Amino acid sequence: MRFHVLHSPLGTLLAYHLRRTLPSKHAVSLIYNHRDVVQKQITPNNAVRLEHSGVIMSVPNIDFELHGRSRRSPSEGSSGTSTVVGTEATPSESKPIESLIVAVPPSATRSTLNSLIHRLSPQSTIVLMQTGLGVYEELVTKLFPNPARRPHFIIGSPRHYAWLKYPNHVVHNLAGSIDFSIVPDPHGRDFEAILRSSDISSLDRGLRLTDIANKDKDPQFAEYASLRNTVAVLSRLDALNVSWLPMGEGEIVFRRDLVVRAVTDALAVTLGMPNGELLSTDSSRKLAEALIREISGAFRRQWYTELRSHLPEPDDRLPPMPLLPKGLGRKALMGDLVRHLLVTKEYNAPMLSDIQIGTPTQLRYGLGYLFGIGRTYGFPMPTTSALYRTIRARESIGRPICKSLKERI
Repeated sequence: MRFHVLHSPLGTLLAYHLRRTLPSKHAVSLIYNHRDVVQKQITPNNAVRLEHSGVIMSVPNIDFELHGRSRRSPSEGSSGTSTVVGTEATPSESKPIESLIVAVPPSATRSTLNSLIHRLSPQSTIVLMQTGLGVYEELVTKLFPNPARRPHFIIGSPRHYAWLKYPNHVVHNLAGSIDFSIVPDPHGRDFEAILRSSDISSLDRGLRLTDIANKDKDPQFAEYASLRNTVAVLSRLDALNVSWLPMGEGEIVFRRDLVVRAVTDALAVTLGMPNGELLSTDSSRKLAEALIREISGAFRRQWYTELRSHLPEPDDRLPPMPLLPKGLGRKALMGDLVRHLLVTKEYNAPMLSDIQIGTPTQLRYGLGYLFGIGRTYGFPMPTTSALYRTIRARESIGRPICKSLKERI
């Protein structure tokens, strides 16, 4: 089987560990966009280098594919996609993609997948390795509206920090963990059947690959093989501290991670400080607490509304405000934020860096997504709304142009 990974800092980190983990009979491909940059950097043995704590390690035999809208050379195929070996490009057959790991920014996901859609099928598996809720919903609405033609989806939440020194040289500057869950099957297959089995002790009910597909007893094994294999290899990436969670648990984890990222980004853009200084004053801490109070309240309103909608008829015995999962409460979310800022105290939030260099931010998939929950369920979020609109205005200005007072006079 071949695993494809979209090129990015995190994507390169994942490709490195996939290649280290997988047997040689399985292939790993990094998909790039720019031919001229890649051809200058690719080594003869197709190696990817990983740098961590000053130590540089290398893993060979990773294939490099080019896919983009850049001007094609005569050797390229009609699709504009080619496979690179060393520095020589050969025409690609645009073979179907079995497993695709997507670690590009949420705002670039739809357009990138649209350019690869001719290689994706219901037998493919797409891993959305992003802390950005709303991406999956956008993809199934805009790109894969027909469940019968939809690939399998896995949603992951990474907590690793990395940057690219060169296209094939990634610096892993902050190690963390990754949690992922499988999106429920539109055809009804229960990937978590063991959790509902009365024949197995609750202590032994860990998720199992045979609930995804069982080669010996499953006539539809081919339809789910890529999903099973992708989950199997992700679960073996011990160096990245990867965990497979039931979707019910995953949804809570993904929301917690999103709140941490969104609030960190909002504070950083507003205050212009590195993460370690964002809660250094009483005023900034109160601002963070106000944001988290509103977000947790929106989660509570959503939880209450959806719970009531599943009842056959109004039930007066239901408490007016059902208990929200503990991880989405104010104290838990504030604790998550404080721990994140301590771990990343020396770094700038991604959105602050985006604003400073004038590139598009992920506001829509962060604070914008959370603000949208409040708006949908009628929960007032005045602080969140004010910051969201402020950052939108700041983003629309583009790269800041600083002039001294003397120059203005």
